[in-house]
Amino acid sequence: MPIKTITELLFLIPLSLTLWWGLYFYSAIIILSIISALLYHAHKEKKYFHLDVILSIALIATNLYFVYLSNFKYPYFHLAVIAMIASFYFWWRAQKTNYDFNHSMWHIASVVITTSCVLAYAA
Repeated sequence: MPIKTITELLFLIPLSLTLWWGLYFYSAIIILSIISALLYHAHKEKKYFHLDVILSIALIATNLYFVYLSNFKYPYFHLAVIAMIASFYFWWRAQKTNYDFNHSMWHIASVVITTSCVLAYAA
């Protein structure tokens, strides 16, 4: 199994948290994001690009909404910001070198962002 797929499955962590706390809208966005990303990667990033981008933007918007509702709770909001900076770094690096590794690190940073936003709201 490619590393991009493994790191994409790490989104099961924030998904589990949203289901645990009954945040079903958030859960649906995460599930759809996972499915679209898996489809995109399974087709060697040649199909489902637009769907993946749309659902990624939906997840970003949902994360922003829930972190806003949390009133930017410390330390979760701060962890999300640090992970966001890391995600931009890995996204940029993936365009330049070692795509699979850097894209996988971008997934991990995105999982940390989503988990932090969920925890900011629900914990």
